[in-house]
Amino acid sequence: MQGAIGEIEAMKRAEAVLVVLLGLIGGGFMATSMRVSAAAPNAEGVFELSLRRQQPGSEDRAFWRTVESPAPWKASETAVIVCDVWDLHHCRRAVERLEEFAPRIATLCDTVRAAGGTVIHAPSDCMEAYAENPARGRVLDLVARNEPAGFEPPPAAKATWCSGIGAESLDEYPLDQSLGGEDDEPAEHAAWAAELERLGRNPKMPWKIQSPLVPINHTSDFISDNGAEVARVLASRGIRHVMLVGVHLNMCVLGRPFGLRRIAEGGRDVVLVRDLTDTMYDPAQWPWVSHFTGTDRMVDHVERHVCPTISSAEVLGDGAPFRSPRDTRPTVALSIAEEEYGSHRTLPAFAHRHLGQAFQVVEYHVAADDPNSIPSLTRLADADVLLLSARRRGLRPAEMAALRAFLAAGKPVIGIRTASHAWEPKEAIEGYESWGEFDRDVFGIEYTGHFGNELRSTVKVAAGAGGDPLLTGIPAEGSIEQTGSLYRIAPISPQTRVLVVGEVPGEPAQPVLTDFIRPDGGRSIYTSIGHAEDLTKPEVVRVLVNAIHVAAGLEPPARLDARDPHDPALRWVSVRRANDAFPSPQSLLARFAPAEKPLWCRAVIVPDSNASQDGFFVFVRGEGVREEGIRGWFEGRELTVRGMPGGVVIEVPPMLATPHRAGTLALEVTGNEAKRAWGKTKATLARRGTPGEIPLDRFQIRYGSGDGVNFRDMPLPAMFGGPADAVTILE
Repeated sequence: MQGAIGEIEAMKRAEAVLVVLLGLIGGGFMATSMRVSAAAPNAEGVFELSLRRQQPGSEDRAFWRTVESPAPWKASETAVIVCDVWDLHHCRRAVERLEEFAPRIATLCDTVRAAGGTVIHAPSDCMEAYAENPARGRVLDLVARNEPAGFEPPPAAKATWCSGIGAESLDEYPLDQSLGGEDDEPAEHAAWAAELERLGRNPKMPWKIQSPLVPINHTSDFISDNGAEVARVLASRGIRHVMLVGVHLNMCVLGRPFGLRRIAEGGRDVVLVRDLTDTMYDPAQWPWVSHFTGTDRMVDHVERHVCPTISSAEVLGDGAPFRSPRDTRPTVALSIAEEEYGSHRTLPAFAHRHLGQAFQVVEYHVAADDPNSIPSLTRLADADVLLLSARRRGLRPAEMAALRAFLAAGKPVIGIRTASHAWEPKEAIEGYESWGEFDRDVFGIEYTGHFGNELRSTVKVAAGAGGDPLLTGIPAEGSIEQTGSLYRIAPISPQTRVLVVGEVPGEPAQPVLTDFIRPDGGRSIYTSIGHAEDLTKPEVVRVLVNAIHVAAGLEPPARLDARDPHDPALRWVSVRRANDAFPSPQSLLARFAPAEKPLWCRAVIVPDSNASQDGFFVFVRGEGVREEGIRGWFEGRELTVRGMPGGVVIEVPPMLATPHRAGTLALEVTGNEAKRAWGKTKATLARRGTPGEIPLDRFQIRYGSGDGVNFRDMPLPAMFGGPADAVTILE
């Protein structure tokens, strides 16, 4: 290796040797951090936190509201768990990203420790390196003395990986991590694997210790990767509140025995420190968004289904959450306060599909109990672009002040449809502010109503506007029919450019897409289109994508990504037992497995305590099922497939079945005849010598298609608690 990462690696190797040597001679000492932490707790030793959750804003869960609630956490009753902040990782870019925020993890630990809180380091699979470390010994002493008195360790089933909790099954898992989530370029990854081998590390599991960038205080901290031990430490210290930091959110942070799901199950308050984590996600996989957008979507998932989140700035008191210098995405704020045209549904769906590669997207919805309040607007200064859809609302003074400050700073705004009269309620609302001149002040237009709803307008590019960046991908010739009524927004300011016009029979043309440079120097783009059906038109989607890019100072993409994120042929799709949540395998086969592509299915299986002696079997029964069309793997090891009357049997030998450890079963079905037969099969699991079988389709199976040999070797999602439900071989 060359460059900065080579220097970092040399430092790591030297520090790793020092840590192990000191541990072997009995001290187990790792130099305590000498940084000075911010004085975040108040005078009473309390962290004043704001817990962020998301709640569904509609029965169909089409959009979510962010809700924040104050939480005073007494420092002495608070612990930080540092999850799997290893020295090395099999993904080079994962190492680089972690090393960006690891020093801030160390500072957070310093702050909590100095305030009287507890720090637990949990570098999984690394306990051997800390055998003589006092921080590890402190945990083992608690176990040996069976302290605290009356402590009941969690049952075995609760002290293992947790692949999901019930609430998570209500919505689609946000990422496809079926290939492990590595985002290295192939050549880069190969060079990194070779370097790991040169260092004497296993390229698939190269971690040995916790990163030296997060020092362990040997006089006060604890070290454990065991869920029951961590629970014992929390009980012994009287811990009521837990902050979890580390990697990777979609795997270890959620799924470890000491992870978010298990801590939440234990009844303690637990939060994810959302700016001190990362995901294992490859943007080349579904939903094809930037790596950092993938992390944002996992944070959303946690806030909706698992636990609240906080920012590290709330603990450190410095007002600046961590953001990777690699994360150059402009932030687009969707501010939505109207129901007539359904933009509370259409705009989040639009952003989810079209903005995730280039932008960070935040949503500002009206409060559930107050249609004239958008609480998140008070954070508008953090955004780079405002996309506004609001209709005749007032705003609380602080919210209106934040909006005015955003505009006064010269930042760009894009308005759709009713944004022209966003803050002009029909009657004054006591205690709320209005802005009747918003259309003239901000967009350089004047809204005076609309033509009749029965009149359909023809919309086309204005003369001479062809070739403008706002019209990238829009032909100068041709037209579309607007779904809603045509707005009257003329006369316009002399500084307003008209790019698209609309006409109804017998009436003068009206501007439909305008571009205005405000007196404060900011740019305002407005379109009077915005009906729910309008946002299904490719031309309208294209204009909105263009407008957001132009407003952010970016060049619009040459073409839009035509891949449908809901198309099962393009990704792995989960199929559960018949509950209408997912289509049946039969209905998916035609789309899933084109004639030239194999069909793949996979499930996560947790063998029971007897599996290491007996192994288990997978029975696939169905007319036409033959061993010639099916191959199987468990944790990447090929399995024996034998024919039997009415189907095939696939054997998982005892040597591959580790008790209570999740493993990936992958089956490949090739040939059209075999794939047609598969659609009518029944698959079951059974252990040798145990009566009864478990229907595999009682649980979650994931289907996909393709030729990749790596489909058969996918241990990471299973090992690290991926999205598939675990199937347990019952006693």
